[in-house]
Amino acid sequence: MRDTQHRVLMVGWEYPPHNSGGLGVACEGLTHALADTNANIFFTLPYRFSTAVTHMKVITCQNPAEVELALAGRPPFLAYSPSVVSPADFALKDSIELSALPQSEIEQRVNYYADQVLSAGKQLRQKYDLIHAHDWMAFPAAMKLQEKVKKPFIAHIHSTEMDRIPSGHGSHYIAHTEYLGMQRADRVIAVSNFTKRILIDKYHVDPKKIVVVHNGVTPASKLVNDELQFATKRPMIVFMGRLTAQKGAEYFLQLARAVVDQIPEALFVVAGHGDQYHSLLFQSAYQQLSASVLFTGFMRDHQREALLSRADVFVMPSLSEPFGLVALEAAQRETPVIVSENSGVKEMLTHSLKADFWDVEKMASYITELVTDPVFRAQVVTGQNEDLEHATWQNAADNVSKIYSKLLEKKS
Repeated sequence: MRDTQHRVLMVGWEYPPHNSGGLGVACEGLTHALADTNANIFFTLPYRFSTAVTHMKVITCQNPAEVELALAGRPPFLAYSPSVVSPADFALKDSIELSALPQSEIEQRVNYYADQVLSAGKQLRQKYDLIHAHDWMAFPAAMKLQEKVKKPFIAHIHSTEMDRIPSGHGSHYIAHTEYLGMQRADRVIAVSNFTKRILIDKYHVDPKKIVVVHNGVTPASKLVNDELQFATKRPMIVFMGRLTAQKGAEYFLQLARAVVDQIPEALFVVAGHGDQYHSLLFQSAYQQLSASVLFTGFMRDHQREALLSRADVFVMPSLSEPFGLVALEAAQRETPVIVSENSGVKEMLTHSLKADFWDVEKMASYITELVTDPVFRAQVVTGQNEDLEHATWQNAADNVSKIYSKLLEKKS
């Protein structure tokens, strides 16, 4: 794959260190690995990116009104901010003019971003051969650009509105944007077979144009032992993710109640922020768990890695998880992982422990055994280490490069 140089305009929304979760991390890992396969990448962002990168060219597609936010060191909007909800009966019209009007501020900014990307993409049209767009925020831009420059368009699905709003009453506009983007795309990359099934069943995407490319994980940095010396005499069980209905943090609290009744010294750590933050805080107090549940807020970089390393167990009880990159990161730290049956990452972490998100009793029994039985814990960790041998960004990049090559061969 390294003999052919692929020239790609990649439409993004966030990139570390200005990321709110796994989308930016996935873009970072994939672009680095693609650059190693001789890809030439232009990467667009809706804010001014001040951090130096050498593996690709970052293109600012910024609203002048948001310059002050960029100067403050943060992007104008985080990925997957809450939006107005309405019944989602979206898969009806196929028109470049979206049938539902944008309802929230983030949706309006997505439309503005599309115009900025279109302008930049037209100027660069001789320098790239493919358009690769990440999630719904990038699809309006990619569709407008594809219509103008007539180049192949790849829609990369990291998450859908069906995952983010498990009740099925998400944003009409966002869901329709996802639907239309995938219908217009020449290829659709799904991060898991779990996601592929949703795209076929809920979005009516032709299975023949969906390719599953699992995420990888960046090699973990080494931590000194002093960084792990906190709450050393208490078994630590960690949840890390957005505090939304999708991620199942409410079930994590139920799990804490069940385990603390058996292991009173157990400490449950909730790392993340979201619209359920205060509700979960009150629930914890109401259940008299304040001494057993620690809320850290959003964590990144060194602190995040230290917490995943210190954890005795990592739990991901998501109601619907397209992939679940943080579970790979925890496993990489030799932390036993319990993942939801409704997740994509279980396709890679085949040796991790699995349970339905609602099966608190089963998860509690797993935690008790992992904490009290060193032999069982070691078996799980050994199996996870075997799984991680295949979970590389280079494998993901090689698969994406094959998609690029086939699309360009078809075009020629």
